[in-house]
Amino acid sequence: MTKQSKILCPACHTKNDRQGQVCGKCGLPLDAPEADETRHKIICPRCLHTNNAGSFFCYNCGKYFAETAPVKSGKKPAMSKRLMAKSSTPKASVIMPGGSEITLTGSPVFIERSDFNGATSQELLMTISRQHILISCDRRKYYVKDYGRDGKGSTNHTKLNGIDIHGKTRKSLKDGDKIELAGQPELTLTFKSAGSLK
Repeated sequence: MTKQSKILCPACHTKNDRQGQVCGKCGLPLDAPEADETRHKIICPRCLHTNNAGSFFCYNCGKYFAETAPVKSGKKPAMSKRLMAKSSTPKASVIMPGGSEITLTGSPVFIERSDFNGATSQELLMTISRQHILISCDRRKYYVKDYGRDGKGSTNHTKLNGIDIHGKTRKSLKDGDKIELAGQPELTLTFKSAGSLK
């Protein structure tokens, strides 16, 4: 009997079974399409700048992305493209304190300390982890995970609608959900889904 090889998650480096579609730890897709590098782009959720596939950060504003480089899964690229075209990503956004908006495009993205630069006091800013939460999309549904360093959870935790999600698996998001960072009501974000967006 031959031992089945595992797929390494590109974001948190957890070993997963080959038949799995998303990482069991962080929820990121394991079978990212092996698309043509010149056609697959990453749109920055902060400034909407178009970046090359595999970029770790936005070349316009510096926003850090979760790693989205393709993982070889044994599937043919053409099949991946067909599956990708079938399930279009729903529109969504995160409303930040103060009213600014981060557009979600389906690519995994961190909400991080740098997203609050100039919008809050230095004291509050330092309660936010560098990559505090991870928002990902799977099968047309958005999820949030308290991420922190190496996916082990943020220093000062995250609450989803008043419930602490530190150290838990990703949680699904619905329109109007409140995400409170670092135990600070002033750092509460609001998730807006397709139905509520114009």
